[in-house]
Amino acid sequence: MKIVVVGAGIIGVTTAYELATRGHEVTLLDARAGAGLETSYANGGQLGASEVAPWAGPEVPWQVLRWLGRIDAPFRLALKSDPEQWQWLLRFLMRCRSSARAERIAPNLALALLSQARMDEISTHLNNDPITFDEKRAGILQIFHRPKGLAAAATAIDAMNGDGLEQKVLSPRECVELEPALEHALASGSIAGGIFCASDRSGDAYKYTKQLAERAQKLGVAFVTGAEVTGFEAQGDRITGVKTRAWMFSADAVVLAAGVHTTRLARECGVRIPVYPLKGYSVTLPVDGVVAPQVSLTDEARKVVVSRLGNRLRTAGTAEVSGYDTEIDMRRARSVLDATMAIFPQMAPVADKAEYWTGLRPMSSDGSPILGQAGRFKNLYLNTGHGSLGWTLAHGSAVGLADLICGSPTLIDLSPFAIKRFSFI
Repeated sequence: MKIVVVGAGIIGVTTAYELATRGHEVTLLDARAGAGLETSYANGGQLGASEVAPWAGPEVPWQVLRWLGRIDAPFRLALKSDPEQWQWLLRFLMRCRSSARAERIAPNLALALLSQARMDEISTHLNNDPITFDEKRAGILQIFHRPKGLAAAATAIDAMNGDGLEQKVLSPRECVELEPALEHALASGSIAGGIFCASDRSGDAYKYTKQLAERAQKLGVAFVTGAEVTGFEAQGDRITGVKTRAWMFSADAVVLAAGVHTTRLARECGVRIPVYPLKGYSVTLPVDGVVAPQVSLTDEARKVVVSRLGNRLRTAGTAEVSGYDTEIDMRRARSVLDATMAIFPQMAPVADKAEYWTGLRPMSSDGSPILGQAGRFKNLYLNTGHGSLGWTLAHGSAVGLADLICGSPTLIDLSPFAIKRFSFI
């Protein structure tokens, strides 16, 4: 088949790669000048199967109210006269229940573990031409400031451990023994303990995306950059072409994997999806001459993640429901740097070398991606809505979608990710 994949972030590139390995003629389109230049460019770096619980939970509405007016609020609302935003917020609010969160953990975890397994297969296959992306297999440590928060999180790990993870609760001293760079945080009394998952990983998503795109091209994928999609041609119940400003690309099947832009493209095909941008920030610091962590960390109180990427340290966090704006608000960006300094004050000598970035996460209202066929066009497929889990779920999503398109048996149950789970579809 001729298959057009729209979007060359980590989701689109993994999808194109998987379809190419199955022998299809794949064209990969992106409006930017290369692969991974939007949300995949400077994310938190975590490949965390232990971090797949949705953001929506019973604590979120009260937290948002408490954080109102704070420029450094981990979750911030910038309300607009935008029906799309209000509809998404309503659906998100309706998911702020413990039962709704629990419902999504098992399918997300299965997808994350499939992603890990597929990455390992690809790494073995590309042994003579390896992808180098500052990967670290040192696990992920979640740290908690208060015993109450640790106790609440610890109650949830038994079910996830039974589904294929091995997590354990650590004392404050054990956290520092695992990651000595936390010594200052321990001395200040800001660590009540942690939860460690040794099988989790981290790495530079941009480096990986860029290099996997190159491997996909070697498999025959035609990667067209500077190609903004402007519309579609259809005959009956099938899309026959994807239009850009300069070209028309014929297609037997179309995959929309364009991050936050997928919402608009799907709407042009008559499909409404509850996916909205959540703006996040990251700060990247050099680590030369300072004691920096090796283990990837999640600070549950400050809502930031920290990953060691070679000779750099990346901290990412905050969620801002503010539409499609990609301008850097330096007050928000510096709040991520401040969080880094609070956890690792020994990094202060390199703070003036910080590199700031912001990006838009394509977040579904229930915290799980949308995978599969959608709408009246039988050959239109979606791979979107991953939110902060795009890097973690990318390969599993691509494998699952490629199997669906090819009519092959899927390795896990993909029905929890179908668009029909949303009542308005």
